[in-house]
Amino acid sequence: MITLIQVLCVVLAIAIIALVLLQQGKGSDLGSAFGGGSSNSMFGALGPSNFLGKLTSALAAIWLILTLFLAYLYKTDNTDEAFDASLIEEAIEETQPESIPEE
Repeated sequence: MITLIQVLCVVLAIAIIALVLLQQGKGSDLGSAFGGGSSNSMFGALGPSNFLGKLTSALAAIWLILTLFLAYLYKTDNTDEAFDASLIEEAIEETQPESIPEE
């Protein structure tokens, strides 16, 4: 299941990149967002309302949900302890001096 979600995330990421590159630029709208002379906003009055913009948003939302689900699966799948508790206690005992030297 994890492998399937990984493959879907990679395919969606490639599709999102392709859709972003296919979208037509908005000319000087980006410049106007940073103090240009035009009164348009960064994506126009209605935002990215064309089909490619909506499809990109939907694919990005699906990709985000799948990525969060994948992180949850990795967290629940890995239940092994990283360190053995007895080894940690043994290391602490070795580093503590038996007596404090007096000066």
